[in-house]
Amino acid sequence: MADLIRIEDSIKDAILTIIRYVQVVTGVEPTQDEIAEMLKSYFILNEVGNQVKYQLKKASKKEEDQDQNDILRRPFWTLNLMTGPSKNVLARVGVFSSNIQAAIQSVREFIKKTIGVDPSDDILAKSLKSSFILSEIKNQIEWQRKNTKKSKRIDDKL
Repeated sequence: MADLIRIEDSIKDAILTIIRYVQVVTGVEPTQDEIAEMLKSYFILNEVGNQVKYQLKKASKKEEDQDQNDILRRPFWTLNLMTGPSKNVLARVGVFSSNIQAAIQSVREFIKKTIGVDPSDDILAKSLKSSFILSEIKNQIEWQRKNTKKSKRIDDKL
């Protein structure tokens, strides 16, 4: 079993937003392993880096206004116990597998190497919750799932 760790609140909210977005759009809740794998992919790393640059530029202009808007836009989470436990019950209370922490660390290291700045948790979380990044992570997860199914069918035929 993977080690379990707690993650800072803004990053936790970003990961939960990714989970919820992928579940709503695809109909299947992603596993933490799927999310961690996508966060480590070069394409997502590059796009998150671009988003962090944008967030840093934006933060320098309107830091006070942005903080007030973020408070109003925080996600509201509910837990439907009638449908049974989901894949990410522990994630909803802030407990993640260590591979998520490793993926977040990979993102931080990539951004630090490419931009030269170690992003704060808030900036990184805002970047992960951007609609473009959410959509790209969803697309990557769908592509991965589709290719996994194809390879299983080919293996079954052999």
